Amino acid sequence: MIEIIPSVLATSEEQYQQDMGKYSSCAGLEGSWVHIDFTDNKFVQNQTIGPEVIEKSPDSFNKEAHLMVSNPLEWIDGLIKSGFKRVIIHIESEQVEETLEYAKIKGLEVGLALKDETSIGQLEPFISRIGTILVMSIIPGFQGQPFLPNALKKIEEIKNKGWGIRVGVDGAIKDDNIKEIILAGADFVIVGSYLLKGNIDENLEILWEAIND
Repeated sequence: MIEIIPSVLATSEEQYQQDMGKYSSCAGLEGSWVHIDFTDNKFVQNQTIGPEVIEKSPDSFNKEAHLMVSNPLEWIDGLIKSGFKRVIIHIESEQVEETLEYAKIKGLEVGLALKDETSIGQLEPFISRIGTILVMSIIPGFQGQPFLPNALKKIEEIKNKGWGIRVGVDGAIKDDNIKEIILAGADFVIVGSYLLKGNIDENLEILWEAIND
């Protein structure tokens, strides 16, 4: 079953509350997951809020963290305290193996993300330990960028490996490319800017119509 997962990339508590308030008002997202981006201004050149902000703002969503940070291991305890159920870290970050193992011991679902320039071969040592692969279709760290078409090839290559792992795409997903992404083999898509600009209920309906067209 295909999933459309809303995302938040917030550089302030006010922005986080504003975006989450919009998602909470959307009937079509009730009971959904929400994908929350965290950056440290090192791994990518942007600085977001931390898990402590999420802890202060309870909601009904299932939360997954996308750690675009240099040392993801340092973030795990804070994510658990803030109610996260899944964490996705970058294959290009430090202490990947240690972070995956620690997160699993602590009861989190785990996944790996990879940048556009990263070979899928780098995922192979970790396949037995993860449940999610996230293909980046933009340069990580900022919303509103153009879609990188190489992501489609990556999805197909991963699916052809027969790993049996959920594959998602994150970045610049809109009504004019979402069906192509799904046809390439994506099981879920992460959508932020497209949903948040304008009427979320209408935008979500347009995305589903594009998929089913």
